[in-house]
Amino acid sequence: MITINDVKQISKIISSENGISENDLSEDVSEIVYRTDVFECDDASIIDRHIDIEYSFGDYYEVHEDSPLFPFICALCNLSLEQEEEEREKVLWKSTR
Repeated sequence: MITINDVKQISKIISSENGISENDLSEDVSEIVYRTDVFECDDASIIDRHIDIEYSFGDYYEVHEDSPLFPFICALCNLSLEQEEEEREKVLWKSTR
């Protein structure tokens, strides 16, 4: 499970990736969720794995599988980079406020 210090570190990385150095949004993170979306297309399945960083003000930041932040967060949680398809959603962190 992710700790509040991990949330601060993740928030700092997101801010630096977006060129925002002044704002620390870690206090506004309400939930971090690993999601696997499966889309059926003819005879093939398209699998989209991503992590949603959800904020208390209703916005979210999606960390795609090809982002360097994705394996970093997975490593914090001891998640396999390719979770089982059956596990469509897994809460990695939830604010207690």
